Amino acid sequence: MNNWFAIILVLAITCSLVLGVTSETLALLPYINQSFLFGLILLMVGCAAVVTRSGFFTVFMRGFKQLKGFFFRKPRMMENDLVQGDDPVFAQKKQSVIKVATSLFLASGTGLIVFSLVLTCFYYL
Repeated sequence: MNNWFAIILVLAITCSLVLGVTSETLALLPYINQSFLFGLILLMVGCAAVVTRSGFFTVFMRGFKQLKGFFFRKPRMMENDLVQGDDPVFAQKKQSVIKVATSLFLASGTGLIVFSLVLTCFYYL
C-alpha cells in the first residue's frame, strides 16, 4: 500500500501544481469540486471495503444464512460436494485482489482530495 500511496500522492501534487500555475483562477473551481467529490466517493468505497474485510458483518451474515436455511430448504443436489465449489485457490486469489483494490481505492481517494486541496490554495491566492 505504501507504494501506491506514495506514487499517487506525488502524481496528485505534481498535477495540481502544474494545473494551478497554468490555468486561470475561475477555471479551477470545477476541477476542485469534481476531484473532491470523486475522491470522497473513492475513500468511502475503500473504507467500506476495509470494514467488510475486517469481519464486522460476519455475525449478521451468519444469522441471515441461518434464517435463510430455516425458511428455504436447499435442494439435495446443492448439498453435493461437486456443486458446493469451495475452492481454496480461488478464495486466496479473491482475497489478494480485494486487498489490492482496497489499497488502490484508499490511495486514489486520498490523492484526489490532496489534488483538490492544492488547487484550492491556488484558487484563493
